[in-house]
Amino acid sequence: MNSQQVITELQTKGLNLTTDTGASGRKGGAGPSDHKAVTIGETTFMVPVYTDGAAQSPYSVNYETGQSVLTKNDQVITELDFPEKPKFYDLTTAEGIPYWKIALLHSRNVLATTVLQTCIRYENRKTACQFCAIGQSLADDRTIAQKTPQQLAEVAEAAVRLDGVENMIMTTGTPNTTDRGAAYLTECAQAIRARV
Repeated sequence: MNSQQVITELQTKGLNLTTDTGASGRKGGAGPSDHKAVTIGETTFMVPVYTDGAAQSPYSVNYETGQSVLTKNDQVITELDFPEKPKFYDLTTAEGIPYWKIALLHSRNVLATTVLQTCIRYENRKTACQFCAIGQSLADDRTIAQKTPQQLAEVAEAAVRLDGVENMIMTTGTPNTTDRGAAYLTECAQAIRARV
């Protein structure tokens, strides 16, 4: 089985982790929730680890050799690694907001944020996107409702400087405005580009 097949299988079936290691994963909410960043070779990707499916996965990790080894039904597949907690997670804004509530590392070099953590569609289950859990992170106090352009630029700069982040993904809930949030996303992107 080549590495692309292994990655596809892990993203489909999940990883049955008995010991949590590396940077914390994402439990619930928007984005790749219930996932954790995993690295095989030079590729870092998100894998379900906190789901019922992952608990039943044939894939697990063996730590006995001192190196993390991926196994499938107890057969060794390949070595793997878990990215460590990024340094920027330890910082806070002047208002005392932890940087990790503003943006999260999705893999070794990708920063991601949901700019507006509320959505006019989410409140009505008839109009909400079926897969969406945008309100869950906010309800669990793992984020803030609206990230300002200045906050995003501040966090992005620290993530680039301290952790080598190279890319940024911005998503948003849909606000009750005629442009559905496009102008605000543009303002945020411009602030980040001006800073980093």
